Amino acid sequence: MAYLKEEIKAGVIIVSSLILLSAFTILVGGTHFFEKFDKYYVKLVNSAGLEDGSQVRLGGVRAGRVLKIEPPGKAGEPVTITIGLKPGTAIYEGTKAYISQVGFVGDAYLLLSIENTKGKKLKAGDIVPSVESVDFKLLMIKVSDISRSLDKLLIDVDKLFSENNVAGVQKAIISAGLALDELASFLGDNKEEMSDLINKSRQTIKQAGEAVKAIEQTSEKVGKATDTIDNTVNLQSDNLSNLLTSLTETTEDLKETLQEIKNKPWSVIYKEGKKENE
Repeated sequence: MAYLKEEIKAGVIIVSSLILLSAFTILVGGTHFFEKFDKYYVKLVNSAGLEDGSQVRLGGVRAGRVLKIEPPGKAGEPVTITIGLKPGTAIYEGTKAYISQVGFVGDAYLLLSIENTKGKKLKAGDIVPSVESVDFKLLMIKVSDISRSLDKLLIDVDKLFSENNVAGVQKAIISAGLALDELASFLGDNKEEMSDLINKSRQTIKQAGEAVKAIEQTSEKVGKATDTIDNTVNLQSDNLSNLLTSLTETTEDLKETLQEIKNKPWSVIYKEGKKENE
């Protein structure tokens, strides 16, 4: 029995020690069980090292912690961060949430900036507007890429301004100068011929202009002649129409006379005798 009592005492001592150790660990770690929070939500594309339990600071003062970080469920969705603030902590419109860190390489935390806040409070459960922060690692990667690009550019510039390229450019400039000198001397030696050629070209252009004017005048004359011919043809056509009308009327009269002679020949004889007596 005495042996069992010793074991019980030892067990109680061990359990008590574990409880005390756990309580001490919880107190040192800053985690409090059954702690109540006002929940708010922050949406960011990059959580930048935040974890569950990371600090939330309001204007630099610790006011809560990160309760939960949810990865995006669909393509294009941001990360949803649930933060808990001490009950009654007021957040006003204009508050911006962004990720910062303690020192240069310290732990990351969520900072609620109060620079441009207004008078109206946000309600628990609202989404706090966020500002995307630049991840230092990504920034260093981009800087490294830029550095490599600059190194490559400097190498290309060195190649461009190498001795061989500079000598080639100098030769090209000298050759271009010589070519211009030759062209100038050629123009100087053949100045009179070039002047004659230019004058002949001017005369040819002038003659071509006169020819164009003559063609235009001829075209106008042809147009006028065409109008005159049209008028004459129209007049003759009217005259022919009148002549045909007269012939038609005369033919009709002859037909009537012949018909009358055929039917009544004595009427013609009677008319002629009457005329003689008169």
